[in-house]
Amino acid sequence: GYRVGIVSNSDGHKGRPGASYPGASLFGAYGGLTCILAEALSRDALLDALRRRHNYGTTGCRALLDVRAAFEAPATRFRDDPNLGTSPSENASQAMMGDILRSDAQAVTLTVEIVAPSPVERIELYNGLELLETYRPFEATGRRVRVVWEGSEYRGRGRETVWDGTATFAGVRVERTAPINFYNLDKRLVQHSPTGIAWQALTTGGHGGFDAWLDGSADDAGATLAIDTALVQCEVPLATLTHEDAIFDAGGLSRRLRVFRLPEENAHRHVALRRTIPLRKSGDNALYARATLENGHVLWSSPIYVFA
Repeated sequence: GYRVGIVSNSDGHKGRPGASYPGASLFGAYGGLTCILAEALSRDALLDALRRRHNYGTTGCRALLDVRAAFEAPATRFRDDPNLGTSPSENASQAMMGDILRSDAQAVTLTVEIVAPSPVERIELYNGLELLETYRPFEATGRRVRVVWEGSEYRGRGRETVWDGTATFAGVRVERTAPINFYNLDKRLVQHSPTGIAWQALTTGGHGGFDAWLDGSADDAGATLAIDTALVQCEVPLATLTHEDAIFDAGGLSRRLRVFRLPEENAHRHVALRRTIPLRKSGDNALYARATLENGHVLWSSPIYVFA
């Protein structure tokens, strides 16, 4: 029943506010950043924007994220959360992230725009905890395979999961590799042969991984990828891989390993999409976007709350 905004902040233990870089540590995440969409650069305007949830969070990248909703008929927009008592209100046909509105509409038009320093891997649209759609800005995939490990053992101290492991390709050669979210100085990704990769890595709730660019035989029926970690051991026929995730669950909190294909080069750093979202008649419709960039950073918008 809470109506919240999304902020992302650092917890780096390094004494560098605003420049939280993990270094050699069990803390494997870069310090987060919050973008406040204020009307002016003043203390009053910043606090007003935060109270109205006009903000979004990132895992540390500086990217533009704009999420808006449009209504066919005027809705009632509240300045404060009406659950807290009487709130000033006004008619509105559009809403920005964080707004709370009452509407009898059957659906709204949701628009999402991202301008990012790295290509966009995917955009996920949510209504509360329900995943409505996963949008990828590309259609064709190529010779690049992405392997991602993520999640944690549980909430709280000691939640880290060790993902040290190896990847072995058969029937195909690896031309080059690139690490994802390898921030700890004592963790390494090494391609030790034309078909073998080894790494040391851990997660505490976020994700890491690598990309491997393969030679022209990646679609051969006999080409496979075998992954060996303490939690996941699997073998994947490469010809069956698409842009959709092949998921190998490892228990815990969203702890799993994912394998999928990407284009050899993804040029989509500016992405805009528009969707018609049906509205539930009971409770809040909390409409928000989660975007993942190819460089491993993630963005979350504050929800737009719509109720009947």
